[in-house]
Amino acid sequence: MSNVREIAQYWAETNCFDETTREEAKLLLETATEEELVDRFGTTLEFGTGGLRGVMGVGLNRMNRYTVMQATEGLARYIEKRQETDASGVVIGFDSRNNSEVFAHAAAEVLAKHGIPVYLFRDIVPTPMVSYALLQKKAVAAIILTASHNPPEYNGYKVYWKHGGQIIPPDDEMIIDEVRSVDDIAEIPQMDFEDALQQGRIEWIEDDIDLEYLENLLPLSFGKPSQNEQLGVIYTPLHGTGGRLVPRLLKERGFNVHCVASQMVPDGNFSTVISPNPEDAAAYELPMAEAQAEHQLILANDPDADRLGVMVRNNQQEWVRLNGNQIGALLLDFVLGVLQESGKLPENGLYIGSIVTSPLGKRIAEHYGLAVKEVLTGFKWIWSVALQAESKGQKFLFGMEESHGYLMGNHTGDKDGVWAAMAFAEMVASLKAQGSGPIQRLEELYQQYGFHLDSLHNRNFLGLEGKQQMELTLSQLRENPPERLAGLKVQRIIDLLTDQERNPGNPEIQVGPGLPRSNVIILQLEQNARVIVRPSGTEPKVKYYFNLSGEREELQERLAQLKASLGLST
Repeated sequence: MSNVREIAQYWAETNCFDETTREEAKLLLETATEEELVDRFGTTLEFGTGGLRGVMGVGLNRMNRYTVMQATEGLARYIEKRQETDASGVVIGFDSRNNSEVFAHAAAEVLAKHGIPVYLFRDIVPTPMVSYALLQKKAVAAIILTASHNPPEYNGYKVYWKHGGQIIPPDDEMIIDEVRSVDDIAEIPQMDFEDALQQGRIEWIEDDIDLEYLENLLPLSFGKPSQNEQLGVIYTPLHGTGGRLVPRLLKERGFNVHCVASQMVPDGNFSTVISPNPEDAAAYELPMAEAQAEHQLILANDPDADRLGVMVRNNQQEWVRLNGNQIGALLLDFVLGVLQESGKLPENGLYIGSIVTSPLGKRIAEHYGLAVKEVLTGFKWIWSVALQAESKGQKFLFGMEESHGYLMGNHTGDKDGVWAAMAFAEMVASLKAQGSGPIQRLEELYQQYGFHLDSLHNRNFLGLEGKQQMELTLSQLRENPPERLAGLKVQRIIDLLTDQERNPGNPEIQVGPGLPRSNVIILQLEQNARVIVRPSGTEPKVKYYFNLSGEREELQERLAQLKASLGLST
């Protein structure tokens, strides 16, 4: 097919597509601009840091039943070529988003036709539990249909490999090569879903797995039920999958839990929130409205329950939302403190953070004697490095990234918002029993390790022109890096795409940190300031991370100046 109109025509006229899809493709041919046709039919969704993710709709560059089938056909071909002998079958799970279950069934039908056993969750399920099922069943791969915390119009397709984590190079690159080799969607083999069930090619995963999962989390609880009973907690899954497990886990640990009833209902439109993102203050409006005097903590998961957001009371009993770095620092300090006090802190312990995570986590970990590793953004890198380290005799204790992702233990290969909800609640209960609280403890950490101000700025881009602007933004910064920002000298420029490091004004180029090649630029400034720039792997935006430490009174102004010097609105 030589151009996008021919491809769109194919979608409009070929019987392998359902009638609704064909009619929408016909309408696009009549009404869409050339740019929109190119955007929908001229490219294919790529695997990024979160897998396959995009807006739902008709076209090769949209999430729909057919692009899910195409991705699954590529995965099936790759599995067949790899001929894995120590693992078999694929676990499939889905969240509460619109079409997630439909897409999950479509993936199952393709795998079943290939003769690859499918273990399919019957109901919506948190992402970390899909990874858990993959490990328990010794499957070769897993798929989960989710777009995490993205707006309602999005959906996504994450692929995990047999080690329990999301795919990383070279597997992801080879899978997408297989996907690209699928020339004709009409030729993708698929088996009738009911026939596959009757023949045993698809096997249901029932909700009895919930108890198994929760039993694996209990050894990772560090609180005391007698203290937990004294803490009032409000919980919301933001219409997602966390409602399946979190309230049950919290109640089992003794907490007085009030669930936001309207948000406990799975809803792909996320009708009570602007966006189902626990990083956004607006997501907490209903929980705050339902809070009573006895409630000291609000816990919120994103729709697939791999992230955790919180709000806590300050001394004036006002609600304060903590960012991902602050939550992680408090959790890390709590876990390591309890392990040390009980004599169970291993000498070979390891903490892993992403390159954009606050340096505060590193300082806490080093204080407790842990080794520290930094990895690329995306929890798949944390899990991969954790497994490598454990194979060499280290003990992985804690992993975190600033985007509200945390993990302790090896029960799952991804960040776990279910465990994190329990752990954070137990930390707050423990602090309350000591006459303290998370805000006070955070201040104590600042006094011990220095005040840290960490901020993320997203610069959004739209359409094909936006994608070009994203690439231009990074290339201009790469080719003409600043020597100073907001009056601060740039001491080092680290380019992870070329794995090179240099100092401004010095032509000598040094070898970089040796991380996998990634389109990331790190500007290390004087006075403990750092700016990291990278394109999002899941959304059309460039992300600017600011990590500052020093005198509290100066840092807000310094942050504003740094943003202004990069042309970012404040």
